[in-house]
Amino acid sequence: MPPGRTEPAIPDAHPAPSLVRRADRALALATRHALALATRHALATQRDDGSWRAVPDPRITETALCTLALARSPYPGADRAAERGKVWLAAGAAPQQHHPVAHAVETALRSLALDTGEPVDVSHPAFTDRALSARARLLASVALHTARPTRGGPRPAALRARLAAAVEAPERLKRWTQVELWSAHALVELHFGDRAAALRATRLIADQQSPAGDFFANPVSTALAALALQAAAPGTTATRRCAEYLLASQLADGTWRFVTSDVWDTALTVRAFCGAADFDAWGSGPAVAFLVAAQNPDGGWPYRSGVESDNDTTAAALIALAGAHGAPGATLRAGLRHLAEQQTPDGLWRTWQSAGDPPVDDVIAHVVTALDRHAEGHRVPVAAARAWLARRFAAHGRWRAGWYRGLPYATAEVLPALDAAAHPGGHPAARALAETRNADGGWPVEEGGPSAPAATGLALAALERGGVHEPTYGAQGLRYLLRTQHDDGTWPGVPLMYGPRPLLTHFPTQNHALTVDGLLAVLRRLRAAGGAP
Repeated sequence: MPPGRTEPAIPDAHPAPSLVRRADRALALATRHALALATRHALATQRDDGSWRAVPDPRITETALCTLALARSPYPGADRAAERGKVWLAAGAAPQQHHPVAHAVETALRSLALDTGEPVDVSHPAFTDRALSARARLLASVALHTARPTRGGPRPAALRARLAAAVEAPERLKRWTQVELWSAHALVELHFGDRAAALRATRLIADQQSPAGDFFANPVSTALAALALQAAAPGTTATRRCAEYLLASQLADGTWRFVTSDVWDTALTVRAFCGAADFDAWGSGPAVAFLVAAQNPDGGWPYRSGVESDNDTTAAALIALAGAHGAPGATLRAGLRHLAEQQTPDGLWRTWQSAGDPPVDDVIAHVVTALDRHAEGHRVPVAAARAWLARRFAAHGRWRAGWYRGLPYATAEVLPALDAAAHPGGHPAARALAETRNADGGWPVEEGGPSAPAATGLALAALERGGVHEPTYGAQGLRYLLRTQHDDGTWPGVPLMYGPRPLLTHFPTQNHALTVDGLLAVLRRLRAAGGAP
């Protein structure tokens, strides 16, 4: 807690009404001060173009792949950069533990980069999941290229056949996924001695390379492309530019970082801070202008500037623009048309414009919420999507987000798409979330874990959206957030966002916005109760 701030007293179980009002006002004043600090930080970190773009924390995946690619590159300086990557990897970088595929991927990549010799293990049954099977294919291809034995997964001939079939399939893929597929295909074809097939793949890869040498600013895609280009097309301009990009993008600590997401981060920040007076006055206008300019020609929005549209970011941008001023009507109409065109025959939406991508709870809810916020501008039917969300809760007793980890995020993001008022006392999902609060007043990412500020902010927002108005929850949650806020207005964060699934990463801007979402939610409740100044 910043110096000079006093922690507000929490009312007794049955205090006099005047004491309740005084306690609520004290809590509201402390919360407003915390919000002012948080808003000041948000405004200070807004970029000149109106966006937010935070560099994520380091993790094994990107650093190991880039290290491996440069260790096998003849380009001047590549060996020194690889050594810096190895130093970071060997200094205690631990594989992620929250999911068996995430643990297996990072364990294998770290071993490959450090050349420790252990078999690459893709034997866990979770690798057979359709959304995760590409991770096994990637690991098996790199293992084959580096002569590393594998445990589980397809044998080399079967891997070759699957990759060849995937390359020839007409199914639309994300552009970076396509580059990764071509790269794996080239590496495996080289193993079997078909240099012509590998060279054809590298030509397709090179066609997707940016002038800076990267592939969609994604270090995973770029490192895999580098491995394929170095092996099948050494000495070419594409190979040289790829190595130059990897060298230039290594940070001082020896790491490479996951992609930044300026459009997503900006939409999330606008959504979270809408209603904070200083933000509305100074930050919202430039942010709205950035979002308007970031719209793709197809009417959708990409998670980062310069890549293809996805339905989750399109919905998030429309939600943000519904609560802010300055969005042209043509921008909104184009976004709504894009969502209408992306609806599947069963009334749902995928995240990406690719047939193999399954619908997930948070994306469906974001699209429904966006369409609700702009109900006068479209005729897109949403009843099937709402019913799908209700069935998901009935079947599993909770929602699970596809792009963020944890019960608080899934609950907070799905509830706006449903009618919480139909449940006296609050929606069952919000009531169940309330009971997962820890003794310190905060909420964990998943029940039984330690409290986290972003999870607590999301939980407080979910309780408001779900119609759970028990004052103790808000007061105790605020006490936790007030206690954990740093002097600069930020909060400590934990990895929450999936990318690529099931790997997690931590984006400071997102952590900040998700935490502030809860502060504003409780302030709204205090004002409604007459306790806020």
